[in-house]
Amino acid sequence: MAPYAALFKLSLLGFAGHASAAAIDTRSLTPYAPVSASCPSTPLVRTANSLGSDEAAYIAARKPQADTALTAWLQKTDSAFGTTNLPTVGLVLSGGGYRALLSGAGLIQGLDARDSDLSTSGLYQALTYETSLSGGAWFSTSWTGLNWPTVSYLRDNLWSEAFADSLLVPARLLSAVAYAEIVKDIVDKAKAGFQPTLIDVWGRLLSYQLLSTNSQDIPTDGDVAKTFSSVVTSSNFTSHAVPFPIITARGVNNFDGECFPLSNGTQYEFTPYEFGSWDSNINAFTQTAYLGSKLTNGVPTVSGQCIKNYDNIGYVAGTSSALFNQLVSSCGAVPAAVNNTQSLI
Repeated sequence: MAPYAALFKLSLLGFAGHASAAAIDTRSLTPYAPVSASCPSTPLVRTANSLGSDEAAYIAARKPQADTALTAWLQKTDSAFGTTNLPTVGLVLSGGGYRALLSGAGLIQGLDARDSDLSTSGLYQALTYETSLSGGAWFSTSWTGLNWPTVSYLRDNLWSEAFADSLLVPARLLSAVAYAEIVKDIVDKAKAGFQPTLIDVWGRLLSYQLLSTNSQDIPTDGDVAKTFSSVVTSSNFTSHAVPFPIITARGVNNFDGECFPLSNGTQYEFTPYEFGSWDSNINAFTQTAYLGSKLTNGVPTVSGQCIKNYDNIGYVAGTSSALFNQLVSSCGAVPAAVNNTQSLI
């Protein structure tokens, strides 16, 4: 339990009195820490009255490829199917922890023409959008973060080993090395001037399961430098060979005593291009690559000064699957497991 205690300590103590970003040489920090950057020439915030221009451009390039694949699948299934006016097809992967990850993986494998000879093979190539939440987003993080390999590749080169020695249920002392690296990542985020939360710890733990592998050409550090916005440079994305990915998260107003998302709770979405919500109480989007930037009335508080690297892909997965609401609200007594953890600190 000691490694867990160290990780929880970083979150529970809140990093009181951490140094400001201006006083830190960010070159000495791990890639998890956000860094100062020049601002883009385009506005950082827009009203949610239409698709963002980047997403719209991606969909315009993706849809013809998806239509070709859907036409081929429909005609293979029944040559009488009409294919003149084809719909835009999307797929949603639900939440549900490891079960959602594995069931989503099985579904995708059965639809993927690269990885299946079932009758459903080829339908994945017909998708224009793919959306996920919580456990489903764990799969999407592995899938998109590693440039959309086949599920068979993920199973054989990542999951079979990572899940067997999960940092969430550690079985070997070697896990302590990873814990130490995670602690440094979280501390360095604080040194950069950003107060970490339990979600930072959770996201880094998930990354070691979803983005590390024993392959020599893929990082084994939970791909700490991987941001969600960097997905746009992946070859399958630049060639529009894959559906447009969206990871969602539900809003919970802990300050109002809410314990869980309400039926009308705010629905947020992350894409490689933007973060925001279509819901009327937000009705705005900002550029994912510049999350963490300090803005006033939608423009940088200090002209030309922005932040990058805040959108760590594991942090996004952690945000989508953050089920710690009861721990940080007045919903009830603090669970014994947390009290036990605090006693070890």
